[in-house]
Amino acid sequence: MASKISTIAFLCLGATLSFNAAANKHHCEGTVSNVQLSPKGNVAASFSGVGSRPLRMTNSVVCNLQGGPDGHTSEYCQAIYSALLAAMTAEKTVTMWFENNESSCPSGDWGSLVSKGLYYFSINKS
Repeated sequence: MASKISTIAFLCLGATLSFNAAANKHHCEGTVSNVQLSPKGNVAASFSGVGSRPLRMTNSVVCNLQGGPDGHTSEYCQAIYSALLAAMTAEKTVTMWFENNESSCPSGDWGSLVSKGLYYFSINKS
């Protein structure tokens, strides 16, 4: 009987941890209204939020062209920089995925999307 109770407790704990891990990841969408590059290699951009999960950030650091302690490589940042320019020029929506303990999309001025848990980026066709 004790074995069945501990098995049930273990399964409940596992389900709780799985739910919490999934709850820590979310995505946000926006259109790119400007892209900036600082002398120190920071790539920054502004996003006008769209859809049900709007990304509303202005002048936000997306990555650094030299890479960073967060695990983003310089190649990844160069690709994001190019993709942001293409998205802005083509007026496409971008989606960014975040891994953090927040339930809402980032908003504000002069923030860092990296510090908000940015871990994935895409340009949407329509």
